[in-house]
Amino acid sequence: MNIAVICAGGNGERMKTKENKIFLKVFGRPVIYYALKALSDYDKVDSIIITAGSENVSRLERVISENGIEKIYSIENAYETRQESTYHVIEKLKKMNIPKGSFLIIHNAVNPFVRHSELDRCLEAARQYGASLLGFQAADTVKIVNDSYLIDHTPNRDKVWIAQTPQIIRFDIAVKAFEYAFKAGFVATDDTMLVEAIHKRVKFVECSRENFKITYPHDMVLANRIYSKRMKEKNVWYA
Repeated sequence: MNIAVICAGGNGERMKTKENKIFLKVFGRPVIYYALKALSDYDKVDSIIITAGSENVSRLERVISENGIEKIYSIENAYETRQESTYHVIEKLKKMNIPKGSFLIIHNAVNPFVRHSELDRCLEAARQYGASLLGFQAADTVKIVNDSYLIDHTPNRDKVWIAQTPQIIRFDIAVKAFEYAFKAGFVATDDTMLVEAIHKRVKFVECSRENFKITYPHDMVLANRIYSKRMKEKNVWYA
């Protein structure tokens, strides 16, 4: 069983818009539509759970109904952090006694352009290693600084990768990782970091740079270009 968890609880402060960025339009449709549709149409996803702020639920329900999005199991309340929101989803799934060998496909609502072929490779890696994520190699040199913004060290760029989503975790591993973090008060910046914390292996799977998280205003220009290009190539953006 494969359950997609779409994280839509962020407020998008860096986008600097009054409207939540999940509802900003790419070719006339809200950004979250593309993430939902890509996973809804993916034949290896059985159901979808969305975490979102209560103020956005009714609007999300309209997006789902008006665009024929299928496989939606529920919309759950988003907590202060994505980690906490996902933890509560996992606790709910535990009570449902889903198979321990199931997989959670955790995806940002504002990563609209993941391809099904990338999902295939990421899911296969998760089956082999227990956890995996999509991302791409850093294009620029990265500097690690101290609290005074003085350079501490410069990592080898060949070893620096930019994490994206989905991040796929076998359910029993996700339970252990999120429960450990909850008890230890450990806060991570992404989901697979929690898996790393319990000393489990995570496989990095390379994806297109077009599978990126929309964060800043200029990202919307790029998103519209990507969609236009993909639709000229094929009749769906996620193929």
